[in-house]
Amino acid sequence: MSHHRAGRRTALRAAVAVSALAGLGAVWAAPAALAADPRPNPGDAAPDATDWLKFANGRLVYGQDSQGNRIPDFSFAGYRNGAQPLPTAKVAVTLDPAASGDDADRIQEALDKVAALPQGSDGLRGAVLLNAGTYRVGKPLRIKASGVVLRGAGSGAGGTRLVASGEPRPLVELSGEGAPQKSGAEHAVTDAYVPVGATTLTLDSAAGLKVGQNIVVQRPQEDAWIKAIGMDHIPARDNGTASKPWTPNDGLQFQRTVTAIDGNRITLDVPLTNALEKEYTHAKVWAYDFPGRISEVGVEGLSADGSAFVSTPGYDEHGYFASRFVHFAAVQDAWARDLAADRFGAGIGSIGSTASRVTVTDTSATGMEKAVPQRAPFAQPGAYSIDGQQSLVINCKVSGSNVHAWLTGPRVPGPNVFSHCTSDNVGGFRLDAGPHQRWATGTLYDDITMLHSRGPSDDLALTNRSNAGSGQGWAGANQVMWNANVGYYGVENPPTAHNWAFGTRGAPVEGKQTGVQVSTGTPVQPESLYAQQLAERGGAPAPKPSPTTAPATSPATTPTGNPTAKPTGNAKATATGTPGPNASAPATGVSGTVTPSATQSTTAATAADGANTRPPGSSLAATGAGDLSTALTIAGGTLIAGGLAVGVARERRRGRHAG
Repeated sequence: MSHHRAGRRTALRAAVAVSALAGLGAVWAAPAALAADPRPNPGDAAPDATDWLKFANGRLVYGQDSQGNRIPDFSFAGYRNGAQPLPTAKVAVTLDPAASGDDADRIQEALDKVAALPQGSDGLRGAVLLNAGTYRVGKPLRIKASGVVLRGAGSGAGGTRLVASGEPRPLVELSGEGAPQKSGAEHAVTDAYVPVGATTLTLDSAAGLKVGQNIVVQRPQEDAWIKAIGMDHIPARDNGTASKPWTPNDGLQFQRTVTAIDGNRITLDVPLTNALEKEYTHAKVWAYDFPGRISEVGVEGLSADGSAFVSTPGYDEHGYFASRFVHFAAVQDAWARDLAADRFGAGIGSIGSTASRVTVTDTSATGMEKAVPQRAPFAQPGAYSIDGQQSLVINCKVSGSNVHAWLTGPRVPGPNVFSHCTSDNVGGFRLDAGPHQRWATGTLYDDITMLHSRGPSDDLALTNRSNAGSGQGWAGANQVMWNANVGYYGVENPPTAHNWAFGTRGAPVEGKQTGVQVSTGTPVQPESLYAQQLAERGGAPAPKPSPTTAPATSPATTPTGNPTAKPTGNAKATATGTPGPNASAPATGVSGTVTPSATQSTTAATAADGANTRPPGSSLAATGAGDLSTALTIAGGTLIAGGLAVGVARERRRGRHAG
């Protein structure tokens, strides 16, 4: 870059900073007050909004709308629903690096040897330890039995490194077999309306059900509901390509456990993240068996290099979607920790639709701009993707460009959580995050930071993606942004549902602001909704970031919000201010602009578009071009202009990118 251009850019940034200062007003005018406590109580927000959530006397107090819907409890995400910390398996087999040759066969042989050992009372068999050094891996490594762990000497310098070769694929698969199998009769839900956050259901009969039994609560997506949310007619794309309207399908399938039975009324272990409306769906409950599912499996303490995949034939034709570090399928109570993925097209990897209660912690996906085609239009892979349920991604870092940092697939039943994660756009194309397609429910984007060191500004969107892909439509419902710090953000209320944003910093996307918004431009207390909910439920402490994998911060490039922007909204929902099950303080509520109940759709992907079928573990894709943006940040009480460019023009219309 010439000195002349650099100087002109600096001057433009300074001008933006000066002109924005007045708009920041009281929010940022008192750095001394910010230093004392920059996080206002959510209940101090706009007085004309519904009281959804208040943090009072150190505890959360939940409000609800006139139908009883409330913000979900996300603390059930992760290993053993957050009730226990991740275990440490005893080493059963130890391997050293070899001077030459492929190491895949001997690593797999060691994994199979541990799989043949008896399980202990804790469900573990043992760990295969790869001592420090480099291991060449030309075949998939598969953990296929419960209680087996693959462990290295750490993901940092001097640790254990896997170097991939061969066809693009997940380097490590933690996978059982099959999917849930229905056992016994179906039981119709007879309640006229079961709200978001509910744990009790009335059935036509509870005969054959028992406490401790695994069940599915199924909410089919039926024609009446699809019409109600406007997904029966999706406009063609700008290039004339027809979009696929949604058609009836099996819908959401919440895996739950029965904890109590009173006549025909049953109680569930984990709250529902979507309403069951008799007006729109014939919800039902059925017991299931899952004989092929494995548990107590993990991969930890490893770094991996996926650069060799890039040169394989057909890589640019979606081969990069298969290039990932790990994949979970047909598992429960599994984990990945202390992993570093370098130059994988799909980053750390995926939690498939048959996986549940997975924790991914202390991980990074870097160099993705070198593993994903950097030209448009090209479908974007995800660095961290969740198709399953009750799963947690925490303390993570993403760097790259033309990628989705964190996303969910079609018809994903929550709760799921992305917490305390950072992304950095280091290229010239988009880096975004959010539900991707066709009605994922109950995802929390918690304490998320999205930087753009060199690339276009990033965005986090809980919106209607309309004709993106082949008709992705309402991408997510009953989703929450909590203290997100991003380049741009959008939050819309779908018909029959809500989306919420608390303490969001970033520039609002025009026309995408009808959702519930609280304390826009200023973070709220507590810092992490997930950690607070977990603590109040009495779960294990939320995982803390390790020194080597903690998300980086960059005050000079962290985008801050436009606190003067006002979200739009329609009718106000009624609040009863009832406390949550663990609340001890009286409800005073969280306020925000609320629109009538709305629904969402999940968006289809360009390659592997989940229109109405979603095979277990299917991957996602999307495309998009970049956009120009302006970012502001505060460091040490000083307002700093940041970002790649001043927001003079956009390279595309927001919310209409191809992927």
